[in-house]
Amino acid sequence: MIEEPKPEEIIDIEGPEGETIFWHTKSWLIKDRASSIQAHMDEMWEHYRDVEDDRLLALIGALCVENSLDGLLQGFAPGFKRFVGDTDLTMSLKTKIAQSLRLLPVRILTACNLIRQIRNEFAHNLAYKQLGQLDNKFLRKLEPYVTAFNKEERDSTDYRGLLSNLIGFVLLALRVYTGQTSLLRQYIESAHGREGFKKWAEDSLSAEPKAP
Repeated sequence: MIEEPKPEEIIDIEGPEGETIFWHTKSWLIKDRASSIQAHMDEMWEHYRDVEDDRLLALIGALCVENSLDGLLQGFAPGFKRFVGDTDLTMSLKTKIAQSLRLLPVRILTACNLIRQIRNEFAHNLAYKQLGQLDNKFLRKLEPYVTAFNKEERDSTDYRGLLSNLIGFVLLALRVYTGQTSLLRQYIESAHGREGFKKWAEDSLSAEPKAP
């Protein structure tokens, strides 16, 4: 008998059905790419796991998330690669582009926005040295955002721990959905994908009412 995982052992990166192209993970894909996903997460974690300064955590964490957003967008839109490094293309714009493409659950990108906003608070105010100094409109979102990914009980005032958790969950979600969206792009460009679209389009057009 297979024992069901406890709620606190589950990382939920799914969204409402039909809201986006991919609203849930494909277990067969995660299974096939588990080692590469884990290697990527370990690499990202190395950048911020030992950071004890709140400002530095916010800056490095946001950079890791932004790099992962770049990977997501490049995976689905290869031409996006030419814009990586363009200072006019901010993290905010990248998040909006990802939202407009409707590739993955919106709540993942909403969490990206919170991480960006927290980073900006530190980047634009030298007086802020700790997360607890930030406006409560940002801090009060940390716990519910983290809990939406994982039900383990956490200290709602441990802002550094919550931000670190949120960064990790977002990076995992972006990596998983990058794998799925890049495969979709490959399918679209394949002969099989073109033939499938041709048949679907012909069937759809033939089903439309004929003009009198």
